[in-house]
Amino acid sequence: MLDAHAHVSFKKFNRDRTQVLERCRLAGVGVVDCAVTLSTLERSLELSSSYEFVYSSAGVHPYKVGRLSGLQLQELLRSIEESVEQLVAIGEAGLDYYLDAGSAELQREVFKRVATLAKEYALPLVVHARGAEEEALHLLLELEVERALFHCYGGDRSTALKILESGYSISLATNLCFSEHHAKLARELPVEKILLETDSPYLSPFRGRRNEPVFVLEAVRKLAGIKGVSERKIAEAVERNARRFYGI
Repeated sequence: MLDAHAHVSFKKFNRDRTQVLERCRLAGVGVVDCAVTLSTLERSLELSSSYEFVYSSAGVHPYKVGRLSGLQLQELLRSIEESVEQLVAIGEAGLDYYLDAGSAELQREVFKRVATLAKEYALPLVVHARGAEEEALHLLLELEVERALFHCYGGDRSTALKILESGYSISLATNLCFSEHHAKLARELPVEKILLETDSPYLSPFRGRRNEPVFVLEAVRKLAGIKGVSERKIAEAVERNARRFYGI
């Protein structure tokens, strides 16, 4: 099984990162770790070089857009480019109008820069779009981005279908385990188009607990119940989808 999007490089795992990854190893769960700062990029690359089941992506989260100076942004983008051969994807990057994340115009500008980087290096793009799914889709089509994953998708069904019809992918997170909206999406989307992720340390399926990549198995269990098929079939299908998307 592959957790299609997590943040094991974040400081919330500093205390017990080794144990978290050992639990992944024992459960047979691989991890695509997403870095969004210089420090998490450095840590993520260390992890992906040390663990054969950890893969790195790197981008500029919209939350960071309004908090980075022009020089800091340039340095982060330069570091991503310098590390591109060690990455399986560019991102996450995108639009989020629920966050205090800088102006919409600035978010769009940075999103375009990161998307162009993914296109230039022929890597898939991981998209963060909350409250702006349609706009993000239009920007991707305008830029002619070939491969994109709308991670932690929470938009409506009609936009989801437009995303899939455009040749892009959708990932559902572990909030599937407690969100009726996400369960409804899972019922209506074909398994062959779905990826699963934890977005850990966020969106834990267990109240009061930090999320971690091995909990992606809870999303597998939930999706299997929704679709009325075995957990094994779901795990095999969504892992195949994730590995195809990332080319791993």
